[in-house]
Amino acid sequence: MVISASGAKKLLASVSLVALLSACAISPEPFTPEQLAQSAKDDRADMFKGGEPLTGKLTVSEAIARALKYNLDRRAKIMEEGLALGQTKVDRWDMLPKLAANAGFTSRSEPNATRSRDLYTQTTSTSNPTYSADRDNYTADLGLSWNVLDFGLSYFSAKQNADRALIATERKRKAVHNLVQEVRFAFWRAAAHQELRDDVAQAVAEAKVALDRAKTVERENLKAPAEALRYQKSLLETLRQLTAIQQELSTAEIELAALINTPPGTNLALDVPPEMQVPAWSLNLDQMEEKAFANNADLREQGYLARVAVNDTRKAIARLFPGITFSASRQYDHNSFLMDNHWYEAGAKLSWNLMNLISGPDAIDYAETNEEVSKAKRLAQRMAVLAQVHVAERQFHNTVSQYQQSDELWKVDKRLYELSAAKSANDAQGMLERVAGRASAIASQLRRFQTYAQVEQSYAKMQASIGEDLMPDQVSSHDLKDLTSTIAERLVEWSRGIEAKQDSPILASHPTALPPEPQAAVPEVAPNSHEEAAPEPASISNQDGDGLFGTLGRWFSTSSLAAPPPVPDTQPEAVDKLVARVQELSAAQAATR
Repeated sequence: MVISASGAKKLLASVSLVALLSACAISPEPFTPEQLAQSAKDDRADMFKGGEPLTGKLTVSEAIARALKYNLDRRAKIMEEGLALGQTKVDRWDMLPKLAANAGFTSRSEPNATRSRDLYTQTTSTSNPTYSADRDNYTADLGLSWNVLDFGLSYFSAKQNADRALIATERKRKAVHNLVQEVRFAFWRAAAHQELRDDVAQAVAEAKVALDRAKTVERENLKAPAEALRYQKSLLETLRQLTAIQQELSTAEIELAALINTPPGTNLALDVPPEMQVPAWSLNLDQMEEKAFANNADLREQGYLARVAVNDTRKAIARLFPGITFSASRQYDHNSFLMDNHWYEAGAKLSWNLMNLISGPDAIDYAETNEEVSKAKRLAQRMAVLAQVHVAERQFHNTVSQYQQSDELWKVDKRLYELSAAKSANDAQGMLERVAGRASAIASQLRRFQTYAQVEQSYAKMQASIGEDLMPDQVSSHDLKDLTSTIAERLVEWSRGIEAKQDSPILASHPTALPPEPQAAVPEVAPNSHEEAAPEPASISNQDGDGLFGTLGRWFSTSSLAAPPPVPDTQPEAVDKLVARVQELSAAQAATR
């Protein structure tokens, strides 16, 4: 088939016109209401797809198992980890030689005819023109090429992506730690709402009836006006407190349902243990610091980021070298004028971008600066983790103290209510005392549940700070029932306390480790308040660093890590002591690798 010059021009014009019209036809197309509705319907079905229905009462271990198995945020972290691991498989192929197959077709309207010209006389030959190529020609080749410099850069990039896969794993661990904390806290808040929902509603109703009767007593002058008003004020304060707590806890079931990926609004029947036992804790601060420096997810992530920065420096140095490309190929040319249409080719090529020699020092300086930044971030993270360990340990003991006080207060209020109920069975004025006593007992029990939920949350936070994983490295089955039993066994082990390993490499290499920081006395909690009392400025000690940890504790409990709290100027010894502790543990861990 021979295409004339005019035909080729017409074909080119037609193709250009079609491309131009196609480009002009593109315009924004927003989703239609039907498409949005269908997308929402499909996404809602996918959100709760595959989840096993709730049967029976929900235990703490099953709630955690459902969260770990069905929570959408955890699913996203798992997929991110799988994506990062998949990238490492792709990077392996980048280090292999390039194998390329090419094929081509060319067609000329006229033969590639030529005349010859004399080199010296510059006279053109008068003989007829000649050509040595077909007008229609086919070519094909299969070539193998390998660039040594590209191999080196691909190798370092593959190592970086492998570290990024490990970073994704650590971020998944951190997400699991946070998820366990949230589930344990939400479960006990929901348990408080479930256990006391009916009592609170009945107490509110009785308080309203008592309030109406108190107003009647005031109107009829059956008691002194000041005393009647004090009763009304007490009842109104009780109503306000009960209503506020009722509203706060009413969202607990919704939060728990979202964490275990159950449709919000689902009526959750919780299996609340008859006794709320405080979990044991057997590690001292030295052992907690050691575990945190070895297992904390944030510290591991910073370590992998430091390795990524080191490989960036190596890549910057590798770019200074020339690239050598080795190639070998099998060629084919359909040209009928050739003596051999098939042949082999082999070669080597040296290429060197000399501009890299000029820009190389700046690139290396930038990469080395990035290493120093990564090191500074790692040290800052170690300091933050060290403070988190101390703060988490202090918060756990504080919440345990608050729970014990709330428990004692609830027992006293319960006995007072029983006495007032027995004393004022038929007395109209005594009914006010009975309702107030019952409301006070319910409020104390609610506070007891709240403080126990804080105990569970602070205990999980302490576990997360030292990098202790609730899930073992390997599980026999990911079935919900097996997963629930595994988590239940793990929770029992945790509740009995974690024993420190006697053959710990850091403690073994440092038998004279620093003693644990002296613990300050737990502040007294007012009977009618579950908030932690703030320490007086005079309680800041210059000898044991308690003021520093107290300041850090208040900072971690009230703000983010964005800006550190002001440390008292009278604490240079405590700051130096804490910095020295970080450096000592860092050096010990590096020596044992």
